[in-house]
Amino acid sequence: MRIKILADVSFRARNPDWEREARGLIEAASDYYEREFDIRLLSQSVSPWPEKERIASTPELLTRLKKDFAVTAKSGNYDLIVAFTAERMSRVLTTGRPRVDRIGDCAQGLANYVIVPVTAVFRYRGPNTEPEFDEIALIHEIGHVFGAVHVEDPNSLMNEDLRYRTEFDEKNRATVQKNKFCAFAK
Repeated sequence: MRIKILADVSFRARNPDWEREARGLIEAASDYYEREFDIRLLSQSVSPWPEKERIASTPELLTRLKKDFAVTAKSGNYDLIVAFTAERMSRVLTTGRPRVDRIGDCAQGLANYVIVPVTAVFRYRGPNTEPEFDEIALIHEIGHVFGAVHVEDPNSLMNEDLRYRTEFDEKNRATVQKNKFCAFAK
């Protein structure tokens, strides 16, 4: 899966090495998906976006992302856009939660956009390390890209409460495995 990475103002402001951090998050999620599903995530590019304007709400960020990077205008160099933000995530308010544009499926195509709030500066530590919270949030959202849905199972990575979990439940694991060869939405 080819990924265009975007980093908002808040993400860039807290770490001068934000490009390496963003690539590291994708690489860490890729390690997980390659090990579990034989899916490799490839960072095609990393760019600042929006350039100067802060957008504190993830729903607003997703709306703007879809407008500024419309699927019909895609250059064909990437399948998915992942935007990172450091805006605070709130469990009470829904403004800072991770987002995907839709749950992927083969009939309509896989999702095209993911927004992930990152809570701490991330340093990639290699393929055999336990995932950190922000990696888990990214893995969870990419699960939605492949059609995984929220479940009540308290041990599943797809439980809506993003506490520390590292495994998909069997139903979502089968869904990701089945959908990994589907085309992305056009």
